[in-house]
Amino acid sequence: MSNPNYQVTKKQHLAELTSRVTPILNVDIIVRKEGLLLQGKKETAQFWQFPGGRIKWDETPENAALRILETELPGVTASLKKLVTVQSDIGWDNRAYGVTIYYLMEYISGEPTENENFGQYRWIERDRFIVTNDTYAIDQQLAKELDVAIRSINISEDEVLVEVDQNDQEIGKLTRKLAHKDNTRFHRAAHLMIFTSKGEIILQQRSFNKMTGPGAWDMPGGHQVFGQTIEQCAQSELAEEMGIHIPLTFVRKWLHQNNNQSKYYYLYSGISDGPYAFDKNEVEQIKVFDCEKLLMKEYPEAEKVLPHVFKYIEELRPLWEKLKSS
Repeated sequence: MSNPNYQVTKKQHLAELTSRVTPILNVDIIVRKEGLLLQGKKETAQFWQFPGGRIKWDETPENAALRILETELPGVTASLKKLVTVQSDIGWDNRAYGVTIYYLMEYISGEPTENENFGQYRWIERDRFIVTNDTYAIDQQLAKELDVAIRSINISEDEVLVEVDQNDQEIGKLTRKLAHKDNTRFHRAAHLMIFTSKGEIILQQRSFNKMTGPGAWDMPGGHQVFGQTIEQCAQSELAEEMGIHIPLTFVRKWLHQNNNQSKYYYLYSGISDGPYAFDKNEVEQIKVFDCEKLLMKEYPEAEKVLPHVFKYIEELRPLWEKLKSS
């Protein structure tokens, strides 16, 4: 919503710039894949760099980041996760005074193809990135901020989600921050109930760094980020929070609404005997529970199990009872 007390046209804004010079605002994106960072360069260029460019008149920084992903890394699908830092290049680039916003993006799929911006690409390890002499020093100075962003990659309100309408049809994108404070805007999330072949339920304790429910026992799950299908969302959350890749069965979906948000939940079930692994930024530990004993709250952890988990276990009783009996 625009400010009614201050209206300015593009023409007026450009006219104002003739009397005072403001910094140029840029966005750079850092795409990460399992500890590797993606850089590009022109065929004749000496230095590798992160994709980036100037923000257009009618763009938000997040939209600029997504445009840069599409135009400078064509073929790559990635989700915008969070802001890394904001850095001034005053005294560095003599052509102009710029301020750059750096965003961290999580790789999903694909490889970049040659375009007018870059002719070559490479995936580089973090430790090599900070010492190599063929990367701009101003980018290497981001190492500490980048490390912090990676450790807290999943506790960000900057993440860009898929937006859907009230009929659950995809219509665009919105940030997690907006999705969680405007219940007239709709988004999606996946919940995953994973059982062992003996009919036990596998739960994970949420990281104490989480913004909501730190230390609580929950099933894997997460939001559908822009660039993913809901099925890809379910599989990526499973890989991230349990370290497994298994077939999933869709159970049902429903709309949850409160004063802050409107979210379509997709419930999936699956069977796995491990081994399990997890992102320690996301999960404190993984544990297997007997479903009946957990419902009877015979485990000390039961008091910290989130209420919807009990509901799902009861709903999926036919599945785990069949596994248990066989």
